[in-house]
Amino acid sequence: MSHNIRFAKSLAGVVCALALARVAVAAEAEKDAPANAKTNVLILVGGHGFDQASFDKFWSGYDDIDSRIWEGSPYTAFDDIGQFKADVIVMYNLSSGMTEKQKQNFLKLLERGVGLVVWHHALANCQDWPEFERIAGAKFWLQPGERNGVPIARSGTGGGTVKMHIEDPSHPITKGLSDFEITDEPYNQQTFCDGIHVLVSTDHPQSDKTIAWVHQYGKARVFGCQSGHDAKVWTNDSFRRLMAQGIRWASGRLPGAEKK
Repeated sequence: MSHNIRFAKSLAGVVCALALARVAVAAEAEKDAPANAKTNVLILVGGHGFDQASFDKFWSGYDDIDSRIWEGSPYTAFDDIGQFKADVIVMYNLSSGMTEKQKQNFLKLLERGVGLVVWHHALANCQDWPEFERIAGAKFWLQPGERNGVPIARSGTGGGTVKMHIEDPSHPITKGLSDFEITDEPYNQQTFCDGIHVLVSTDHPQSDKTIAWVHQYGKARVFGCQSGHDAKVWTNDSFRRLMAQGIRWASGRLPGAEKK
């Protein structure tokens, strides 16, 4: 073997080794990034009163969740998504009237893989946009209507002690949670989409059985939860864990919930 051939093979080996090293470093960095990074959450509010001080306190309790409440009208968050940075959108607003541009930008974010949490009265959002029910996985009907040719009654509310049953204790969101009780405003006569995966249920007579669920819309993970009316619920340790895990799952930052 000539000196030139041996040199070329040696050089090729060095280049290959360096390339493999770069791949290994990049893979390690990618593997570690989700565990080390905070989940960026944008919270939409408006259209329904709530205890601001208690709400702020609820969000201040998670070291790995960096939350920000959108200061303008809720859907103006989707006016320009060129610099959109949030990993997860949390809807705690009660609003209709999303413009066509806002709808398209919202859908683009979901297709991009931005996670979504639809929480409590936000299930009544966008009453005039049927696609929102498919996005959220459920709908609270503010007025009687029609769905797939079937008349739908107005949804209702209840109150009191609600026993929460963990339907799927193996899911990343509910893993480690046991059945618990809250004092809340449950909803009834909502509609739910086929294909949602129910995580939490109840047998409360003034509530629909389904309390919390997940599904996928495009590339977005969606976590829906009908509970969470006020501070009586927000201070419950089990409920706080449920919501935090739902947000982490929606962002793909739970074991078994890696982004696709």
